Amino acid sequence: MNDSPATLSRSRFRFLCALLFCTGMTSLTFQIIWLRGFSIILGSTIYSMACVITVFMLGLGLGSLAMSRLLKNGRRLAERPLAAYGMVELLVGLSSLIVTWTLFTHQDFYLSLSGSPTAPLVPRLAAQFTVCLALIGIPTALMGMTLPLLSQLVVDRRQVSALYGVNTIGAATGSILSSFVLIYYVGCIRAGAIATVVNALIFTAALLSNRFFPPASEPAAEEPAQGASGTPEGRMLSRPLMLALAVFSGFVALSCEITWTRFLSLCFGNRIYVTSITLAIILLFMGQAARMSSAMLRGPTPLWRILLYACSLTLISFAGAFLLERSAFQPKQPEWVVLFILLMVVFPATALGLIFPLTLAARPAGVTNGASWVGLVYGMNTLASLLGSLASGYVLINLIGSNGLIAFNSVLLLMALAGLAYAFRPQFKLTDHALGGVAVLGFLAIIGPRSLQVPPVVDAEKAVVRSEDAHGIFSVVRVDETKLRVLNNRTDLVYLYGDPSTQYVQESQAFLPILYAPKLEKVLVIGSGYGITAGAFSRVSEVSSIDAVEIVPALIENAKLFSPGNHDYFSNPRVQIHVTDGRHFLATTTERYDIISINVSDPYLPGSSSLFSHEFYELARSRLKPGGVLAQHIFGPDIASLYHGIHEVFPHVKGIPAYGNGLTIIASAEPLQPHQRELFMQHYDEGRALLGTIGIKDGLAGFERLVLLGDETLKDLSSRTPAFRNSDDMPSLEFRRLPGQLGLFYSNN
Repeated sequence: MNDSPATLSRSRFRFLCALLFCTGMTSLTFQIIWLRGFSIILGSTIYSMACVITVFMLGLGLGSLAMSRLLKNGRRLAERPLAAYGMVELLVGLSSLIVTWTLFTHQDFYLSLSGSPTAPLVPRLAAQFTVCLALIGIPTALMGMTLPLLSQLVVDRRQVSALYGVNTIGAATGSILSSFVLIYYVGCIRAGAIATVVNALIFTAALLSNRFFPPASEPAAEEPAQGASGTPEGRMLSRPLMLALAVFSGFVALSCEITWTRFLSLCFGNRIYVTSITLAIILLFMGQAARMSSAMLRGPTPLWRILLYACSLTLISFAGAFLLERSAFQPKQPEWVVLFILLMVVFPATALGLIFPLTLAARPAGVTNGASWVGLVYGMNTLASLLGSLASGYVLINLIGSNGLIAFNSVLLLMALAGLAYAFRPQFKLTDHALGGVAVLGFLAIIGPRSLQVPPVVDAEKAVVRSEDAHGIFSVVRVDETKLRVLNNRTDLVYLYGDPSTQYVQESQAFLPILYAPKLEKVLVIGSGYGITAGAFSRVSEVSSIDAVEIVPALIENAKLFSPGNHDYFSNPRVQIHVTDGRHFLATTTERYDIISINVSDPYLPGSSSLFSHEFYELARSRLKPGGVLAQHIFGPDIASLYHGIHEVFPHVKGIPAYGNGLTIIASAEPLQPHQRELFMQHYDEGRALLGTIGIKDGLAGFERLVLLGDETLKDLSSRTPAFRNSDDMPSLEFRRLPGQLGLFYSNN
């Protein structure tokens, strides 16, 4: 491996690096856009998003394997590799743009194929997988072909590792660029169009430069020296072991990435920008590691020792990070957060990022087509990444949690260490023994004992509930004798349970639309939370049926904690509870409702922001019966724009004061009249029986005074010019730059 075959000239190599950098950048731009588009079609559940990533990785892997076979058998591709690469890039751009356009313009069609959110999990995921594969299967397969194609131009396999690293760094750049610039300024479809223009420029540059890049002449396949194949070094470079190493590195890296993403969100915040920053950090250091591996292979250190160091240092870093979890997740000093990120993510991502590029650069005995080998190894690594993502995101994270997932991957690393120690024990130095010993000790003393603990987002002594699943780390904390705080990761899901304002606002989201709805037969509550709004609807006997939709399963599982405030809605036979994404439920249901109450207050968070878009209000209007009423809470610095977004679809709006500067809004396509005033007066003691429990002692008279106050506020809001128009294509709320030092990172925290 230390022989030095002829390398591509520096200028030409830099040109190829620039092309692959742009390839990685556009690919991640499309992935970010597609994740947003599919969240609308499939729902913002963790399983739906994992489905999109799985299909993305599957396409990359299958495309790489297909190109490996084509390169082995197809002479025309081998004769003009740069032109072929350019053509593939053009097809990537065009097919990806078509997918992007259809995602945001033909949602109803794809929704009809995506399965009912109330269907069993496996059939639902199968339907979603089919929709994803049909849409992004072709462009992702084309993306997977690019690295094997360009590798035909490189004889020195070490340069292939560097190309892979640059491509990964380009992907990190695309993650940042798409969120901070493209979607923010021009929206999703136009961002996809810009990425397609870049793909077209890559095609043009590749076509014009093709004559300067003749295919590299492959050196004759090396036959192992007599007896070399029986040595540990020879076995290390065997084809089966190199493929096994590619599979191992892909599985472990993507499995760890599931936990890294969660831990970084706990450190950084809950906004969409955090997702992009997290992905960029992971890809950046993995890409830099790939570039480092090229230099390492030129040095005297054997491959097995590089692997030993990578596995050992990863284990030691994990152990150190586990000691800092409490300081990082309940931060009082920012330096502890930085150190935790270095130990949990940066060092392991760099160490693990070394392994796969080494297999790209290796040239096992008997391999006659280096580019075909690159395609095979890249494909196997990507498919293993897919398996790691599936196993960890769907199964292991639910069974053993984030710390358990790190421990699981630590066991895999220990197994690799044991294999290296056995195979190369005669060559082990004292430093090798010491490093491996420290890694094993770190696992036994720190990682193993803490593997089943829930990451300490809150103090255990104050926590009523601490649990973890695929949706996040769910915590219920006792604030005082009467109040509870509920968090998912570090995001407050609802305002304090037990606070009088919480009871008032959430019950008002039932009583205000009840007062104005012509009929009270069927009600939908999106974001049931504590269940207070659904419980308030159940207090009115004239309401026949209530569908309560909640995306966080733990809120339903712990609903008894929020009794009597929720009036035990979970045991009421008129209430049907659905654990799924609210928008997807509304889009796929055939029911029509008299009232739709949306109890999701924060418009800036991923997922919930889609409940404030123009398309969502059009959808809600189509699911209301004639004269039906929509209720929603709006607040914050953009309250005027939120009001105008509702008023654009529903011309008739009323409201009452809510939290702070907020309003509980009701809206309808028809003029709003207090149709149920007599019901309140005659059946509910002039409204006191319902409204007295939320602090309105004079019943309906006091409630109507609040409506008058709301009318004054609405007049003020209607006089203001909206700062933006929020839509699915132009998600201004989700990407809004909030004021304050942490506005990019945190919304309601």
